[in-house]
Amino acid sequence: MKKSTNYKKILENFFIKKEGQSIKKSLKKINLIKSGILDSMDILNLALFISKKFNIKVDISNEKNLKAFEKFDHILKLIKKKK
Repeated sequence: MKKSTNYKKILENFFIKKEGQSIKKSLKKINLIKSGILDSMDILNLALFISKKFNIKVDISNEKNLKAFEKFDHILKLIKKKK
């Protein structure tokens, strides 16, 4: 269970660096793509970030994986599933 907390913190820090501390309040509630927090370049950058930090490959050409980038918790589940 402790590892998942680390995944969450690392992922949160990605968004905090990008958007600032205020993102923490709404991070788990919003659609990251529709809200404009993640655009196509951000999705690519986040996939690369996940690849480097967690040593896993996220195929963003896969529609299911790409859809996971809409919600913070879905991204977290994707990471846990691949680990």
